[in-house]
Amino acid sequence: MSDTSPPPEDQARPRQDTWGEPEARQALRRIADDVRERAGFKVCAIEVLRGDNMLEFVAIAGSPEGEKELLGSASPLNVMGVAFSLGAEYGAFTFVAEEWFTKDAAERMSAYGWVPDISETGEPDQWRPMDMLVARIVSERGELRALLYLDEPVSGRRLPPARLHALAETMELPLRAVLTTIEREELSQQVRLASTAREVIRAASSRLDYRELLAQTREHLAEGFRADDIAVLVDGDPPPALSDDSAVQLPDDLLDAVLAASRRAWAAQTVVIVEPGQVWGDERLDEEHRDRLTHHLAERGAGALVVVPLGAGPEPLGVLLLARRVDGLRWTDAESSAALDVGHDLGRAVLNTRARGRELELMEELKRLDEYRSQLISTVSHELQNPLGVILGHVELLESLAGLPADAHPSLRALARSAERLSAVVDDLLLLSRMETPDHPLAGARIDLAAVLGEVTEDLALAADQYGVAVAAPRVVGDATVAGSRAELTRLLANLLSNAVKYSRPGGRVHLGVRREEDEVVLEVRDEGIGISERDQAELFTEFFRSTNPEAVSRPGTGLGLAIVRRIVDRHSGRIEVSSRLGEGTTVVVTLPTP
Repeated sequence: MSDTSPPPEDQARPRQDTWGEPEARQALRRIADDVRERAGFKVCAIEVLRGDNMLEFVAIAGSPEGEKELLGSASPLNVMGVAFSLGAEYGAFTFVAEEWFTKDAAERMSAYGWVPDISETGEPDQWRPMDMLVARIVSERGELRALLYLDEPVSGRRLPPARLHALAETMELPLRAVLTTIEREELSQQVRLASTAREVIRAASSRLDYRELLAQTREHLAEGFRADDIAVLVDGDPPPALSDDSAVQLPDDLLDAVLAASRRAWAAQTVVIVEPGQVWGDERLDEEHRDRLTHHLAERGAGALVVVPLGAGPEPLGVLLLARRVDGLRWTDAESSAALDVGHDLGRAVLNTRARGRELELMEELKRLDEYRSQLISTVSHELQNPLGVILGHVELLESLAGLPADAHPSLRALARSAERLSAVVDDLLLLSRMETPDHPLAGARIDLAAVLGEVTEDLALAADQYGVAVAAPRVVGDATVAGSRAELTRLLANLLSNAVKYSRPGGRVHLGVRREEDEVVLEVRDEGIGISERDQAELFTEFFRSTNPEAVSRPGTGLGLAIVRRIVDRHSGRIEVSSRLGEGTTVVVTLPTP
């Protein structure tokens, strides 16, 4: 331990008093007092290695002056590394004689220590002011956790090697007690802070609105971090309502500066701590606003303000502000690390709940658009039905008139065909507008799908003959009973079979099959027709889609038949699959659940 001259420019000035609770420090102080008496030394000091790789003096026994100068102060670990490289090892202890220090090592050590006042006796083995006896305290995994110093032996003399070896053996249990106290304290903090994080995550998983999430987690955060004032500010939202005497209620300009510091803290993945006369973690905030922040805290009886950035990914999303009273506990290194983790958890929760909120809004908008589309289709279709009926009626009337010029008949027939196709489109549109997919499986009667398929095959036999296409008798295997709407299932089969016939070539054949597979009924319709390209298969069930194949376009259709098929399959909680090769034919497989 050496004097308190200013540290060299290349050495960090660390924040003090950041390790452990007062109870843990007192326990280490009692151990230090016991060790110095047992070892025959006047002074014993303990340094704990913090998470920021700084050694902090947490207990000093036997020297009120040294305790006043050093307790709570911290130094970089590499400074002690220099001393260890110069000393001689005796078990867990290393002894460094004053004369062994190089000038550079002495200068580096002097920035972080205190030297006792020892009178010169002239004895060759006298204990010197710069003599150092220090023990490494390591975990079971060999990680350095603390250092224990012994200074000023009661005898006033340096210990010979044999005595140092014996001391190392004697101090084995006290050193283990130091390690146990440190690990117990850090585990206690981890459990407390992990509980806070779990509560935040649990709340996040049950909330769709992040404002509700923040309100629910506020109490958990205050309890876990032992904060007297707390505020969560999310970018884009107005600041929460706070009392004027709250330490986290900042004036607008100070709030802007703190928010800017939180964004820099997110980039550096750290927290910013404001304490009386000092801002840790952000030099700009320290230089420009330290005095006003200190005054603000003092006016409200606060001893510390902690700025925790919230974010997810590369962008910060807000800030968590935590304040403690003047007589409250100091903010520890472990709490800083845990607070940053909570900032990540809250940031992800805010991002997720915002995304879910936008998704719900989009779904509602899509639902409204779909309802409007269905209503529009239904209205337009109904409005078209009557004019089309009038057109077809007058065409039929004109065709029956005597003396109608012969060249008028082709025009009337073309008019009738067009009106009939338009009427088919209207009928399909009305059917689509009525067929909304229910939230639950469609309730209905028990339907023998094989029997319905037989009826549809008979109904389309004439159309198949006109196309020159043979329709094979359906092949039925097992019970083909399903539950649903007979009318809809009839329409489904009719659309599939008519498509298979329509897109077959003369002389082609359509194959039909129905089979039972465990708790499902499988319908298969296979043709040997023109086939469907891979590009067209992706759009096959889209409303009004027509094939890009010129051969298919030349055949009449509304572009709604397969869209109706998909809607009926969905309403019956089924599945539909299409496999096809252009020029070779198409197979459609519909799978429906059994009742």
